[in-house]
Amino acid sequence: MITNNIAFDFERITSYLRDYSGKKYEDPKKAGNRMNEMEKFKEAGKKAREEFIAYANYIAESLDYKAGKCSGWIYQSQIACTYFWIELKKNEALKLPHSISISINIHPEHDINGPITLSFRVEAKDNACEDLDYKIHNKIIDVPIKKDSKIYYQADLLNGTCRRFDNNTIELEKIKKLKVVRDIIGPYEKSNASKIIKDSIEAAKELVPFYEYILSERELRLSKNVEEEMKGIKPELNTILYGPPGTGKTYNTVIYAVAICENKNIEDVQSEEYEKVLYRYNELKKEGRIAFTTFHQSFGYEEFIEGISPIIFEDNSDDCSGNIEYKIKSGIFKSFCEETEKITIKNDKFSINKDATIWKVTVGSKVQNDCFVNNYIRIGFGINDKGAKEFVNQINEGDIIITTDGNRKNIRGIAIATSDEAYKLENTESDSTTRDVMWLVRDINDDVTILNGNKWLQRKTVSRLPNMNIKDLMEFAIKKNVELKETHIEKNNGSYVFIIDEINRGNISKIFGELITLIEDTKRKGMTEEMSTILPYSGSLFSVPSNVYILGTMNTADRSIALMDTALRRRFQFVEMIPDTKVLRDIGADKVDDLDVAAMLEKINERITFLYDREHTIGHAFFTKLKDDPTIETLASIFEKSIIPLLQEYFYEDYQKIQLVLGDNHKVDVSTKFIKDEEVKVAEIFKGDANDIMDLPEKKYTINKKAFLNIESYKQIL
Repeated sequence: MITNNIAFDFERITSYLRDYSGKKYEDPKKAGNRMNEMEKFKEAGKKAREEFIAYANYIAESLDYKAGKCSGWIYQSQIACTYFWIELKKNEALKLPHSISISINIHPEHDINGPITLSFRVEAKDNACEDLDYKIHNKIIDVPIKKDSKIYYQADLLNGTCRRFDNNTIELEKIKKLKVVRDIIGPYEKSNASKIIKDSIEAAKELVPFYEYILSERELRLSKNVEEEMKGIKPELNTILYGPPGTGKTYNTVIYAVAICENKNIEDVQSEEYEKVLYRYNELKKEGRIAFTTFHQSFGYEEFIEGISPIIFEDNSDDCSGNIEYKIKSGIFKSFCEETEKITIKNDKFSINKDATIWKVTVGSKVQNDCFVNNYIRIGFGINDKGAKEFVNQINEGDIIITTDGNRKNIRGIAIATSDEAYKLENTESDSTTRDVMWLVRDINDDVTILNGNKWLQRKTVSRLPNMNIKDLMEFAIKKNVELKETHIEKNNGSYVFIIDEINRGNISKIFGELITLIEDTKRKGMTEEMSTILPYSGSLFSVPSNVYILGTMNTADRSIALMDTALRRRFQFVEMIPDTKVLRDIGADKVDDLDVAAMLEKINERITFLYDREHTIGHAFFTKLKDDPTIETLASIFEKSIIPLLQEYFYEDYQKIQLVLGDNHKVDVSTKFIKDEEVKVAEIFKGDANDIMDLPEKKYTINKKAFLNIESYKQIL
């Protein structure tokens, strides 16, 4: 540990930010004659980051705190970062969203000539916060700032802007997140390192009371049980509802999913009318916020994550009836995750669809400049030619189009389609098939393979770019065109729920593949231990978003929880759903004439538990039909079509045990028995002494259907 002679090289950090901020990085192996330049780029970024980490660790040690994961030296879009950022936390509060953070930024507007600021902040990480986390965090306003202090407030407002406050006259209802900030004034040079360190430790210690107040406020709420609004507000990111059949597992997925999406207390949603909750559930499904699937034995990785799918194209020519093309197709879970990451682009001059498709269009070099000038795109196919089919029929208004001159790595421009229709441009000798666009970026020659999953663009004149995402492309466009600086890219921060019914019926290892690790809370995108994987078919990077909740159901009568894949079990929270006769009493489904149906079910389950186990009890949901029709006929239908077949399955048609469960063993009146038994007269059936050959049953059993319509049959179960 450095003590007296502190020698952190702040110039290495600031030089990197000034020299490389906003510049595009390329893999040196693919950079050609720029290889040495890119090697220096990489070395400068890594060294600057290492220096910042060493500095942050020193400050953390001085507080007896722990430093978290540092931001990278380069963005995912392969553009050099404009800042370094790291969290400092108390050891016992590592999993909480609150921290003292350190950042060194070049600003404003990524201006490399602008000032560099080293800041300490008490803040909360957005992707780890619920509404109540923000409420607790914003309590820092209760800690007074000393008059002579250099500390000030910085607030992220609900309207998306950020504002500085020098006093506590703040309207909290307009604030999403409040931060307490202390800046360290430079110069950030080797010669000034000792002073910067001294000021940094002083700043960190000044902020400790604010940080610890938040932690104590959180602990106070929990310890006093006054945090009821937090209780059950959301399950874990990965949750399985498990229990016997008929205990309301699928029913409760509706409640859980709505509570998660609406950021509400589960208990509050449970208290609402189910019909109203179900309506909102269906609306959320239509919006794409909730998805539902059921696992089965043949379900695989290809259906869940991605695989190769054949596509048949009809061909009306005489010599061919059609042809098959194989394409990589996203599975239901990957598609759902991609949907959650769609962003909103806001600019007064244009709009981009949330569901916009990114297209590549090859534009002839001879007409490229004409296209730039006249805000359209022209291609060399006739408007009715097969090669123009996608260009004419499939590009929609609001889609993004990148253009090339035939180069499969470099692009010439980026545009937005401003109409749904293509047309034939008159008075042109060639390239007459045209679409109107608005150019965001024009007349460039930049390599975009890094934005395309490190793949070259397709040769086809018009092709979709499924590996390219709007966020990365728009960030690239903003850096290329200063006129786009007012464009705001808003992430989708809402919660999404992916429901897997009967999760234990599938081959978990086969279906999830590498996602077994990626679904962990800390391994999600944007989390402290973020992980991603290269998918085997597309070769693209994939990670699980932190706003995706996985909600599964598991019927324990089908397969014991003990047989679940161990790797999956440790990554899920399990919530047991047990038979609850209170539900029957609450909804008025507990009486048929003078029969106490709830008490009868409790007695049946008590006997099943004794003879078998609690995982094979009978759920209350089988009897909810009695709410609307509390008759002996309805009860008879439930027993004949549901309860008896279930008991037959549980006990492998061991009718003696079924009799014990239903109380038939002590019934005097045979007509009230659900399962009748009578002596087997072996001698009348077989010749000779058949028992010498094999063990034969002494009784035969039959189901007495008349008992189902006799109220006394049910009363005598008790």
